[in-house]
Amino acid sequence: MAELANVQVYSASKHMQNTRDAPSSVTVITTEEIQEYGYRTLADILQSVRGFYVTYDRDYSFVGVRGFGRLGDWNTRVLVLVDGHRINDYIFGQAMVGSEFPVDLIERVEIIRGPSSSLYGADAFFAVLNVITRRPKQGGEFELSFASASFGTYQGRGTYAGQWHGLGLMLSATFYNSAGPTLFFPVFDTPTTNNGITSDTDYENYQHVLANITYHGFTLQGLFSARDKIVPTGYYGSVFNDPRTQNYDYHQYLDLRYEHSIGEKWELTARTSYDQARSQAPLAVAISAPSEPVAVETYSDRGNWWDGDAKLTRTFWSKHKVTLGCEITDSFLQDQGLYTPIVDTFQPVHSSSVIWALYGQDEFAITHQLSLSAGVRYDHYSEFGGTTNPRLGLIYHLFQPTTLKLLYGSAFRAPEAFEIQPDFGPFYNINRQLQPETIRSLEAVVEQEFGHQLSLSGSVFQNRIENLITLDADSVTGKSTYENSGKADATGVEVELDGRFAGGLQTTASYSYTDATNGVTHQILGNSPQHMGKLNVAVPMVQRSLFAALDAQYTSARQTLAGNYVSGFAVFNVTLLGHTLGKHLDLSASVYNILDKKYFDPGRPEDPENTIQQDGRNFRIKLTGRF
Repeated sequence: MAELANVQVYSASKHMQNTRDAPSSVTVITTEEIQEYGYRTLADILQSVRGFYVTYDRDYSFVGVRGFGRLGDWNTRVLVLVDGHRINDYIFGQAMVGSEFPVDLIERVEIIRGPSSSLYGADAFFAVLNVITRRPKQGGEFELSFASASFGTYQGRGTYAGQWHGLGLMLSATFYNSAGPTLFFPVFDTPTTNNGITSDTDYENYQHVLANITYHGFTLQGLFSARDKIVPTGYYGSVFNDPRTQNYDYHQYLDLRYEHSIGEKWELTARTSYDQARSQAPLAVAISAPSEPVAVETYSDRGNWWDGDAKLTRTFWSKHKVTLGCEITDSFLQDQGLYTPIVDTFQPVHSSSVIWALYGQDEFAITHQLSLSAGVRYDHYSEFGGTTNPRLGLIYHLFQPTTLKLLYGSAFRAPEAFEIQPDFGPFYNINRQLQPETIRSLEAVVEQEFGHQLSLSGSVFQNRIENLITLDADSVTGKSTYENSGKADATGVEVELDGRFAGGLQTTASYSYTDATNGVTHQILGNSPQHMGKLNVAVPMVQRSLFAALDAQYTSARQTLAGNYVSGFAVFNVTLLGHTLGKHLDLSASVYNILDKKYFDPGRPEDPENTIQQDGRNFRIKLTGRF
């Protein structure tokens, strides 16, 4: 197992470096930890990371970071990447992080806190999450995995990876099917709506295919993802307990990357990619026509975009590591529309946008102990004009085991196409005057190592947001509008203790306190927990061939859209993982919410429920073989 001091990260500066030298507060989750703790999705991983929390509405999972988990947002303030490729779409700005996340074959997840628009531009507002997929090893290897879980859930994956004479190939395909639990929604507790009980309406099915081909500096990656999810909450006024209300999500892309050394000093990375994202959302709605009491209206959107970027890196005089880059994104298709069978019309709203950017970064070793990382990026949006965002990081290695970081950064988030002009029938108003929101962040970080086995880190931060984009409802018309609601501030502190001990014992414990308030009223923001605690312990039991692991999470009370609160809760998950046949066969058994805690997440604006109950005790058994 790697020593704590040797953990490497790429995403903080777009090149590999030690986490101690990264101009950010960084967490790296490895594939071994994913196995040991039984994480099923990217959302599960984030639930265990300090400062992060997840809200689930039984359709999608939504990420909250350091007190900001806006109800009505679509994960637009967190940039999610797969091997550096952007996953957020260009209609909702949505990043999929739950079971809808399109990748299962994960080598590690790099979590970069704070605004990173100086490198990444749009949506790198609160954090950047870069999911690094596995790379093929010399020779060939097959891996087969199958899991059975509660609620009639089955999942399987087949992977082949190999490398010969410079040619690498990896192909992985995953399927998933779940009937879902029987649910009870008190808001529908009447005889006409089955007393609030619904079965077979939390169904989910998906297929993912990921392929990588590498050859002499070239990497071609292709992804196909398709998901079908029935929505049981009766959202958007749909008929309760009707399985025709569901979401179909599709995302496909091709990404070509080239890395090459120019002479002995410059490193070139160039990439181009093409994405397609599609979604359809049939809604079973009640109508007045007696011959057809229920009709199915369908919202759909289509997004196509092309992206290209180039980056040059060089070290000057052994003190300056300089990165220069440019990027252009052409979102030439951003279409939305609602098909209504009563009038038999479908007139989609067409839109498009272009973003181009230039950026630069200099990492300057002032002395052997003191370094400065300074970066700036200029983005030009075809709809909103230009914006410049800097980032500064002063890093001081006080003693060999002690690192101090002082970090400043800003970010800019332009309104998404759906926020400006949502074409979703009677539910939203258009707001063409919607303006971008900005954030300025200041953070101080202390990282202290105790030998090679134990580390303690802490940070104090302040985030200040201007022109915060919020979904507000009109009490008269009932329609919702995305509006600039003014300012918001968040001040907080985080502390984490991390240990990797002889014999394989691992433990991580963290606590976060955040005071996130409206900048005018100074009231606590909705869906913002002030206290969060996380505990992970993995214990080797039989010569590192059997592990027992505990994943525990505490989240304090959060305010709902109705102004009341969901209670704080603690959830405990346990996993047993066994390696047999020389690690050629893995068997794991996980029990989630082992104490069967009854807890709730706040409902979203489109939901009739003010709170939505989460899953009780459930299990998963997983078998993985390699040959």
